[in-house]
Amino acid sequence: MKFVLEDEALAKTILHVEGQFFDAKIALIAFMTDRKIMKKLIPKPLKPAQMPIATAFIAEYPRTNFGSVYNEAALSLNVEYDGIPGSYCLLMPVTEDMALILGREFLGFPKKIADKISLEETDTGIEGRCVRHDVELINLTMPYEKEVTEEEFLNILHSFTPDAPMPEAFEAVNYLFKYFGSTTGTGFEYKPRLIKQVTTLRALSKIKMSSKFEFKLKSSDRDFLGEIPVKSPIMGSYGIYNMTMHAGEVLTEVNETEFLPYAFSKIDFMPEAEELKPEVKM
Repeated sequence: MKFVLEDEALAKTILHVEGQFFDAKIALIAFMTDRKIMKKLIPKPLKPAQMPIATAFIAEYPRTNFGSVYNEAALSLNVEYDGIPGSYCLLMPVTEDMALILGREFLGFPKKIADKISLEETDTGIEGRCVRHDVELINLTMPYEKEVTEEEFLNILHSFTPDAPMPEAFEAVNYLFKYFGSTTGTGFEYKPRLIKQVTTLRALSKIKMSSKFEFKLKSSDRDFLGEIPVKSPIMGSYGIYNMTMHAGEVLTEVNETEFLPYAFSKIDFMPEAEELKPEVKM
């Protein structure tokens, strides 16, 4: 990117505010977790969903309209805001720096750079993993049980929330917090903002499904995914999609003091190192 954009290039950049992903390969799962853990980890004004459900995905993005080619993984908790269900993302490792910058700075996604994120299709299923700082944080093994059309898939999703309107498309609602640390090193530069962002997915072929996946989460001294219990699988799927990440919407500003304990998940805090002493040269 140039240091200064000319008018024509600037106009094109503004038009590309919505991210387009083509032929995206995505393995998505939902599982039961612990309600007490959810209440502890979800900041106000979000509320835990009625059912203690967590979701995760591993994805490959071979082509985008913003030039990035990368892999991604994520772990989220089901929440709601003002009666509208969605997901609160705890961690979203990626394999490319521009994907990290765009997701974090524009929308507030908790992205970090991973060593490796892989999604491999076998004759019988999918195997996915995410490694960061030499620790395998996420491991997914999912055998296929059946194939469904996009319409059938939407019907299955609707069965989990029968009181909600029937969806016209596969949409993921993300609730995110956008904030920036103060220049002085204490507090925030501005009041943290709750962001709503919607991503629409259109399947390019039949979606493969399973409820017999094996999903493992592990913690490291930088990432703490192992704190999320994986109690029982609910549903897993694998498909190839064209995907649109729509622009975000600021819903409200949040209380700085209440949010402060949640504001460090995007930063790696290392264990206390041995105190360094200055060299004494003779």
